[in-house]
Amino acid sequence: MQKAIVILLAIVCFCVPVLMTVASYSLDGMTPSDADVRPHDLRGKVLFFSASWCPACRRADPSYQELRNAGYPISKVDVNSNPSLAQKYGIHSIPQFVYVVNGAEKRRVSGAVSASRIKRLYTGGW
Repeated sequence: MQKAIVILLAIVCFCVPVLMTVASYSLDGMTPSDADVRPHDLRGKVLFFSASWCPACRRADPSYQELRNAGYPISKVDVNSNPSLAQKYGIHSIPQFVYVVNGAEKRRVSGAVSASRIKRLYTGGW
């Protein structure tokens, strides 16, 4: 009887973390907050700092286009054409997505990231 309890406990201790890990990957990067975000209910906007000569910026552009076409408040800022805005937000590398509310930076993410990742800037998720 004790062996059966030990075996059952070992199976549970092994299976629960494995099942939770598998379940978290099956969400495909979506969190409930991603699904709940409505573009017109958002307070701030994301500034996409980029440059035409930047290969990583070109790879990030489809994510920007996807959000813009869906109605999210997002603007592209060319760092060569607008160096003062880039300086204001401390942009030292591109591409950068900076979430601002009333001109104040709240969060940022660097690199060619997915649209789902950029949406999490609006909600505060990682």
